[in-house]
Amino acid sequence: MATKVDEVAARWEQQQREIAAMLDQLKPPDDWKLLPADPNYKYPLVRYYRYRGTVLSNFPLLWGFLESWKRFQARPKDVIVASFPKSGTTWLQELVWRVVHGETSVNSGGGATLEYRFPLLDEPYADIMKMTPIHDMEDPRLIKTHLPYDLLPPSVHTGNAKVLYVSRDPRDVCVSYYHFFRMINYAEYRGTFQEFRDSFVRGEVMYAPYREHVQGYLRHADTVLCVTYEQLHADRAAVVRRVAAFLERPVTDAEAESIARHTSFEAMKENPGTNYRHWEKTGMVNVGSEGTFMRKGQVGDWKNYFTEEEGAAFLKWAKQPV
Repeated sequence: MATKVDEVAARWEQQQREIAAMLDQLKPPDDWKLLPADPNYKYPLVRYYRYRGTVLSNFPLLWGFLESWKRFQARPKDVIVASFPKSGTTWLQELVWRVVHGETSVNSGGGATLEYRFPLLDEPYADIMKMTPIHDMEDPRLIKTHLPYDLLPPSVHTGNAKVLYVSRDPRDVCVSYYHFFRMINYAEYRGTFQEFRDSFVRGEVMYAPYREHVQGYLRHADTVLCVTYEQLHADRAAVVRRVAAFLERPVTDAEAESIARHTSFEAMKENPGTNYRHWEKTGMVNVGSEGTFMRKGQVGDWKNYFTEEEGAAFLKWAKQPV
């Protein structure tokens, strides 16, 4: 008798066959430049391209990425949380959700997972995941993106949407991204950390180049609220108050403290609405030595992967103006 695990595996295999057939027919536009294949990525269906300077995979093309961008029109009540991946996106998303909706209790979003109530702009897979398309969401729309500032749909800049950006020590970003690509089934990265670090510096990982991504948003700090992962660790209640002021949704000190308490890393790791453990049931991730989507949540984990000299050199590289 087939188990639920067997059913999930069967659905995953069927989906991969369908995707492979669709990719065979895919003809990328001329301005999508194919990058050389990296043998360290073992998932066979993903290839990486450089589009207007940014590394993206073939999947956004497959799911109608360009068409979705053309259709997207920002609204004045939109709230957009942006980041380079593994910089604290989920953390800031949940904090923003609670501020916007005034939710200060243990649970949030009526039990819905964060990716459904705070969807990703970059890859419009609403049909596959049976999500409400972003275009059909009611105000206020809360939207996540990893796109660099210059690739955001033009209406984001002209439509009075509120944009928040979270950044993190680049060494910790690199370490977390490495483990993410080892865990996620649409990558299955099996190279060494040193190999991944070098490709990160070369700007050959998804959403790279890193320095341009971070500095692109920081240059617009007059209109974009920029916070850091380290600030979320050090004084989350203060970040809650900054976010509330930026979004023009005042909170009391008691509400700020409550939101801060329920958005601790430990609380979110236990919250089914934010911990992405459901990915394990859908075949999205390999469950094993890489841990879970919310892995450690530490500041300074890079010290376990870089020597002091390597860490200093990497940080110097990351801070060079571009």
